[in-house]
Amino acid sequence: MKKSKLNFLALLILGVIFVSNAQSARYVNDMDYVLGDTKQAFITGGITTTAQADNLLIGFKKMGVNGIRIPIFPRDSNGVDVNPNKPMMDYFYTQAVAQGFLIFANPAQGGGGARIANNSLSHEGGVNGIQAATDELIARVLEFSNEYPDCKWINPFNEDGRATNSTWSVAQYHTIYAALYNNVNGAELVGPCTWGLPAAIDMLQNTNIADYITVATSHNLGFNHSSWSTFINLANAENLPVWDSEVNHSDKFGTGTRLEKAIENEVDGLVLYNSWNTISLTNGSISSAAETMMDLYLKFRTDKTYYIDCPALNKRLASTGGSEDAYTTSTSTTGDDVEWEFVEKGNGYFHIQRAAGGSKPRIRTDYTENADMQSIGSNGIQTYFDFTAGYSNGTYHLTLPDISVLNRRRLQVTSGGFVKMVTSSSSGSWVSFTFKEVGSTQSKSSKSKEIEIESETTSKLKFPSMINSLNPNFKPLMLLENRSDYTLNVYSLDGKRVFSTSNMEEAWVPSGRQKGVFVFHATYMDDQNVKSMERGKVVVQ
Repeated sequence: MKKSKLNFLALLILGVIFVSNAQSARYVNDMDYVLGDTKQAFITGGITTTAQADNLLIGFKKMGVNGIRIPIFPRDSNGVDVNPNKPMMDYFYTQAVAQGFLIFANPAQGGGGARIANNSLSHEGGVNGIQAATDELIARVLEFSNEYPDCKWINPFNEDGRATNSTWSVAQYHTIYAALYNNVNGAELVGPCTWGLPAAIDMLQNTNIADYITVATSHNLGFNHSSWSTFINLANAENLPVWDSEVNHSDKFGTGTRLEKAIENEVDGLVLYNSWNTISLTNGSISSAAETMMDLYLKFRTDKTYYIDCPALNKRLASTGGSEDAYTTSTSTTGDDVEWEFVEKGNGYFHIQRAAGGSKPRIRTDYTENADMQSIGSNGIQTYFDFTAGYSNGTYHLTLPDISVLNRRRLQVTSGGFVKMVTSSSSGSWVSFTFKEVGSTQSKSSKSKEIEIESETTSKLKFPSMINSLNPNFKPLMLLENRSDYTLNVYSLDGKRVFSTSNMEEAWVPSGRQKGVFVFHATYMDDQNVKSMERGKVVVQ
């Protein structure tokens, strides 16, 4: 029995992490967490005044992150923290916690656990099998957790290698995690935070750290994009969410950036490496690099305006700014009446507001089936929305989370084009919306590549048209004995490949997040050496 997962689930049931989960409304794929990163800021002594620390927090607010990573420094041989400016980090930590940021801490620099064990920020070797090294790392992390008691997550390692041929022995990994488990002031242990995905896979396969951690974390510094599925599958087997715990928007080999691939693989959290460096310490403004990343991990931004479309009905949400009735128009319509902005409620939810203002710019419910418009003074539970994954990829349900009238909570567009409220259990194309930035040529969650949906072609290979709990596997209904060069690719409607195989017996099993319409494309050589193709649609319920 893995107590770490039981504790996590108990917290979830009790609602202790309600606010942080609500933040997922803002992130693509309903990710739970996106964290800013300050480790290099404090390692290099880059934050020297309280004004700079305050501006850094302003920038992180603008970036929409809900957590921040800070470093655990070694202590020297005399037991003194080697942090070059500890008072400044203490100030920043206190202010960050007060402003609602969740704190993740792990050792400074690569090989960070070993550096702590060596009482030095510059030396990381000679710890394998050494009891004194094990004892020092445990003692330092316990000391840190008492000094910074509001950390939500702690990892005693940072890029310390793997289970086999590692800086540390497998026995040491087991001893260290076991000693810290439930002893770090309520913080959750996460890990392994290895340099690359192959090392992280090795750690999950060859240690028992899954008994102690609540999040499976890895960096993808080797750009091993194809290894994400293996790591995620190992984490899923242990009921662990997955983070890329050190990600940026670099594309070293032309195979896609680490941030793009983490999002494409639907990780549950991100730590935006060195992101403090994208924020002005003078005024808290953010750089173009931060803006680019935000457009990837945010469903929408509170500093931009959007069209809100119901693509299944080709309708666009609209309001005059004066009438109580919201209405719809064609998705080709532009102008003030169809431009919307999202205003933070402050609890992870958002008001939906006509960007051009007016006397009645804010959409809400009057506890009936009507979705009416009221002034910005209307800010109670009838006015703020949660954004969750919709019926198909790239769409979102817009739901009022806190009103008690359960059958009047979710925004919908009727077949006649009327804007109404329906039960929050409704899940269909008529209650699913996309956000398209004004001035952009594509919806927020879509890629530039589009998939043309074609009807099925005649061939010997047949596939199911529906995936649900009774039929959870997507593969040919009958396997062909005489075949070769088989390939099967499944795509979302926005062109993202979600599954690929060359094994006819391997099935696509959609995740819980994969709902709606998908496109598949299968090819093979038959017994007459003729290439056949099957292309069509499958609906995942």
